Amino acid sequence: MASSPPRILLCGDVLGRLNQLYKRVLSVNKSTGPFDALLCVGQFFPDSVDELDEVANFLEGRSQVPIPTYFTGDYGVGAARFLSSAVKLPSNKGFKTDGLEICPNLYWLRASGKFSLHGLSVVYLYGAQSQDADAGVWNSSDLSEAPPGVSDLSGSDPTVAELVAEIKPRHVISYCWK
Repeated sequence: MASSPPRILLCGDVLGRLNQLYKRVLSVNKSTGPFDALLCVGQFFPDSVDELDEVANFLEGRSQVPIPTYFTGDYGVGAARFLSSAVKLPSNKGFKTDGLEICPNLYWLRASGKFSLHGLSVVYLYGAQSQDADAGVWNSSDLSEAPPGVSDLSGSDPTVAELVAEIKPRHVISYCWK
């Protein structure tokens, strides 16, 4: 008997609104769950200092993350403080592609990698697209050419389209921050 496929929730920009996010996740999980994990693409941390307490409550253990949550992005208010602390944790040492644990059930997908999430292969590439060669920045020359026959890149980011053509995933979630 085949096991059931993983059930993964997706969301876009969180902007530090973790109370709102997890209230919605718990509601959806109760009505149509259970779900195995939550993937957040886009900006995870807030834009303003006023919203930082909400994030701190979760990251410092005063509030609990109810579902394994994976996010990309190291920008926004407080990101540097919280993420630099997480990098120093002994459990996050070495080469980790399945995310650095920021607090229980919350994982930062740093840079790029591939890992298995309940049997689902997750591939991620984080960074801002630019022609400059700063850390955390990539450009189209970092990816191989699209295979023959893949020429219609209209309506999509050409670099992401090239990456997708190369790895041929079943599903794609793309968030481009330029």
